[in-house]
Amino acid sequence: MKVVYAGRDVKKRKVLLAQHQNVIVLLHDNWDDYTFKTTFPTDCRMKGANVEIGGVQILIENEKTSFAYLDKLVADGWDGAFPISNGQYISVPASLSFYEQIDGHLGLDSAIDVARILRDASLLTKIEDDEDALRLLATDGFRNSLQRERGAVKAYLDGWKLFGHKTISIGNQAFRFRSSSGEMSAIELRFASASPLPHDINVLIGPNGVGKSQLLHQIVANWLQLDPDAPQDIGFNGRPNLNQVVVVSYSPFELFPVDTSQDKNRKDHDVYRYFGFRGRMKSLTESKRGSDKVMLSREFPKTNAARSLLACLSDDQKYGAIKEWSNKLETMERVLKQAFLFDRAAVVVDGDAEVDSFFTTREWMTEPYLDGEAGDEDGPSLQVRYVPIASDRVDELKVHALGKHLEDRLGVIFLKDGKPIHLSSGQRLFSYIVINILGAIRRNSLILVC
Repeated sequence: MKVVYAGRDVKKRKVLLAQHQNVIVLLHDNWDDYTFKTTFPTDCRMKGANVEIGGVQILIENEKTSFAYLDKLVADGWDGAFPISNGQYISVPASLSFYEQIDGHLGLDSAIDVARILRDASLLTKIEDDEDALRLLATDGFRNSLQRERGAVKAYLDGWKLFGHKTISIGNQAFRFRSSSGEMSAIELRFASASPLPHDINVLIGPNGVGKSQLLHQIVANWLQLDPDAPQDIGFNGRPNLNQVVVVSYSPFELFPVDTSQDKNRKDHDVYRYFGFRGRMKSLTESKRGSDKVMLSREFPKTNAARSLLACLSDDQKYGAIKEWSNKLETMERVLKQAFLFDRAAVVVDGDAEVDSFFTTREWMTEPYLDGEAGDEDGPSLQVRYVPIASDRVDELKVHALGKHLEDRLGVIFLKDGKPIHLSSGQRLFSYIVINILGAIRRNSLILVC
């Protein structure tokens, strides 16, 4: 598989994508990590199809701006094809799915070949003991840039396991925290066990006021900390090989961050997700300009669930080739059918939209497209269109069109014999939790339910 730098050259990018069945094209990005600029978005084709693999960061020895160094090589006659012949460098992808996608589409040997071409830091230091790569690991560029985002930390810590055919798991994690009395303490989150019994769930038990919620808030605050030089009295012992933290809290009194959208220093905003009754909503300020304020509303669980169901569909389409991928829609159906009977989960779409814009073929034009009434105690019944989102039609649904016309305030509708079913409040809450977690979750995520 070819890896070629195109940078800002749009014509070169188009030619490369048109000429090669299997190619990764590195593009330009001016993102700044504490004065280092190492980020490269990618366009990728495998077996002639576009595949989303995410970006990669490349640190070049004695250079702070990697794209400027590559542009100079191109100006001197380099064709952009990796590996770079001049200078030492290492790389870390934005997430491990970068190599998992290559493995899924072309096989592990191809993933390893690309890792060698890009001089992947995990491969070179944890398997091949490369002296040049080990030297670059000790630099500020590696610590402050290539290991700034949580996804990249995970890719470095566990990439070698993928290349070495080893199981990737979280393992036990120790977390230091400040108790409600102000004393420092520690707790071990146990996820590794030789027992055949379930071992990936930890439960905090204690009387009211002992500090259970404080501990969870400290875990979230530490997880969202970007500054590598911040005091480390509170936090995990070592860098956890987690992908993401997901908070599920349907208590109106918990004040977890609702998102990371206000953090302009972060690129990977999916590193943290929150689901509950709080969220951002447009409101008019005194200056008559719209602003996103955090508000409390019963609408958020419904809108989150509808968009999370589409996120499940999108992930199944993008990552279905990964060998260890667990089909999210199939998992959702299996879990929820143990709680109540239904045939299909569906979203509600704009009644004025063209029906065929939601499908890649006409196979599902009749059975999944239904007219009916939707509504609950929060509002009047409306005549709407349902489009079932199901595991038996993953590749026949168009996520972008569905998202564009989605009536998310109506949530997720469950159909039985072609008609919506009524759910109890407990069943609705359970469905919200399952769908939202599945829509957000990445492998090796830490889920906090409170």
